[in-house]
Amino acid sequence: MDYAGIDSVVFGAQDLKLARRLFSDWGLEKRRDTRTGLVFSTRLGSEVIVRPANALGLPPSLEGGSQFREVIFGVTSRAQLNRLGEDLARDRAVNADADGTLHTTDDNGIGIGFRVWRHGKEAAQPGTAWNGPGHRSRINAISPVYEAAQPYKMGHIVFAVPDTRVAEAFYRKRLGFWLSDRYVGGAGVFLRWAKKSEHHNLFFVKSRTGKTDLHHVAFEVRDVHEVFGGGKAFAEKGWATEIGPGRHPISSAYFWYFKNPLGGAIEYFCDPDHVTEQWQPSNYRVNRFAEWHLADGLGNGEDKSTFARPSLAAVRAMAAQKGA
Repeated sequence: MDYAGIDSVVFGAQDLKLARRLFSDWGLEKRRDTRTGLVFSTRLGSEVIVRPANALGLPPSLEGGSQFREVIFGVTSRAQLNRLGEDLARDRAVNADADGTLHTTDDNGIGIGFRVWRHGKEAAQPGTAWNGPGHRSRINAISPVYEAAQPYKMGHIVFAVPDTRVAEAFYRKRLGFWLSDRYVGGAGVFLRWAKKSEHHNLFFVKSRTGKTDLHHVAFEVRDVHEVFGGGKAFAEKGWATEIGPGRHPISSAYFWYFKNPLGGAIEYFCDPDHVTEQWQPSNYRVNRFAEWHLADGLGNGEDKSTFARPSLAAVRAMAAQKGA
């Protein structure tokens, strides 16, 4: 099966005004805003859809309590979509929209859908010029500074489930996903939708409550400068950090997670590992969530460290005193 990406993620919401502010501040482009719901898009075109929590036809929420309703994956052809629908209909209800989008649930009860990919191919973005010993590619120029993030795409989605082995079996055997890495004992499993892909597009972690729920949706940005600049701007608008910024040793990505009032978290990330069929999965025995991370963001400009740095005004005063 050839997947092109996450086409859309669907939420319900009790407060559309709050959801509108959330995803606007996050840096998504608002495509539709009516009483029946909101549609926001990444730069690639994949969408976050928010509908009133009691809207007719909206898939049910998960038992964990979030307002996540469905993730829809894009496939590359109508023939693949038809084959997928026929196979899934052997043992579960599959409903089709007028445009051919298929809706069903996986073996953990998560709402999933499939449609022919509606967006373009991932285009090369202007690369960040890095300087290092013996490699000076940024000459007479400063690195980019981002006043806000503009997420390029949704790179992965993560769920907490009672049994990660059930999730792994369904996505690998029925949907053709590839194994990237695991935590031993069923603690977690990283999956990707193609033999050549980002390290993971799906991650399942064992639920601490025994209930299925959304953990987070991850939005890819251009570089670590956009992770920091976008995260700083988002925090300054009043949104609470979940954890970060930091760096994952599994996937190598830089990250910054924020609390999502619709459930779970949303993440800015960049620079994930890209793997092929030559990749050898590992079974990790210890938690390797972060190589390093800050617990609560950058402090919105306030230095809360034990060793406080002097302000710019203080530095100037000291310099003036020395020069006197």
